[in-house]
Amino acid sequence: MRTNMLHSRKGRLSAFGILYISEGIPYGFTTTAMVAFMRIEGLSIEQIGGFVAALFIPWSFKWLLAPIIDIVKLRRFGGRKAWISGCTLMMIITLGITATVDFVENFRLLLWMIVLNNLFCATQDVAIDSLAVSTLKKDERASGNGFMFGGQYFGIALGGGGAIFVSSLWGINASLFFVSSLLFLNLLFILFFIFDEDAKVVDSPRKVGQFAHFVGTLGGFIREVYTGFVESGSGPRFGLLFAFLPIAAMALAYALLGTMQVDYGLNETQISQLSLGVALTSAVGCIVGGILGSRFGVKRITAIFYIATVIPTIILAWQISSVGLTNIPAALFGTLILSHALLFGMAFAVRIAIFMGMTNPAVAATQFTAYMAFSNVAISMGNYWQGMVAERMGYAVALYVDAALVVLALSVIPFLQDRVEKRAAPERLAEQSVPL
Repeated sequence: MRTNMLHSRKGRLSAFGILYISEGIPYGFTTTAMVAFMRIEGLSIEQIGGFVAALFIPWSFKWLLAPIIDIVKLRRFGGRKAWISGCTLMMIITLGITATVDFVENFRLLLWMIVLNNLFCATQDVAIDSLAVSTLKKDERASGNGFMFGGQYFGIALGGGGAIFVSSLWGINASLFFVSSLLFLNLLFILFFIFDEDAKVVDSPRKVGQFAHFVGTLGGFIREVYTGFVESGSGPRFGLLFAFLPIAAMALAYALLGTMQVDYGLNETQISQLSLGVALTSAVGCIVGGILGSRFGVKRITAIFYIATVIPTIILAWQISSVGLTNIPAALFGTLILSHALLFGMAFAVRIAIFMGMTNPAVAATQFTAYMAFSNVAISMGNYWQGMVAERMGYAVALYVDAALVVLALSVIPFLQDRVEKRAAPERLAEQSVPL
């Protein structure tokens, strides 16, 4: 008898946490390990900032893929499980091909391969998020997102610091094999323990041809999307603006952190240790933030920890401008990086519960993905400008500006509300889906 972990509260929280590990592994490898490798080889901060910004392009445009997942259910093959497992397999394959690329001699080819890998990562993410929105109960959203992003950060620890450690022992190709093996284990978990209940829904008999049926399905889908954003109160529209704004003080969570560790003078082993510490601390922060959000309200906790991330950011900026990056005591440098990781994890995970509450389950992939895509645009833009500013004006200026921009996001939080159902859906989208 098969075991579906989505049938119980504990199973759902655990399952989505594990699913998000598979998202974090390649993410950690590209944004942490690859950044460190490239900086060690002498690439500029601006180049690396551009590299990380490019990685988020597939994530920024994944809303183009979301309607396909909402409409094309793949019920014969397991529904959203088929999308998740198929994308995981392609992530493994593209990483395997990447192992053959010399990233110094063929930087452009490496960039395209990593972007392709992230395209499959982004598609997998859409399917997982759609499954989560339609599966998690209302009182599970904050905790669920805590476990999900805690799992993602654990995956980042494995794919980032873990890969750097493996590379320091046996080289970069060994680290790629390590990452691919972890993804394969996650694929086995999906195949044996995750089952999409929506796949059991029988498609209604069609009275029209395939094309006419698809057009009708698309029409119903567009109506549901319109309802989700326009006829569900003001909250979903403010949600789009909030998603587009900076995610707390975030410079110490992405490319700038990777280059800063190298410029501080850490070797590969030390970078791997600190990267593991950052990812695991962020994972704890996600879980704690989710629990606090469930108890005290997601908006309140989000605002508190958005503000809190400013503190270590400003202290580090002040230290750099006062004594210089390399003269900061190691204990203080590590403490500031890890404290930011904890606070950023708390802020990052609980904010996702806000978007889930705004999402229409009938078009879960598309609407929720729109929020996530806008968030990734914000991350991409942040990495781009932070790299330019740090290269031309120094780390301290980049950190000060990053901290100041938090005010923009805080000003929108009071207007964020769950969606309001003003009318029933014209007809159940699941009954209109394209049978494949």
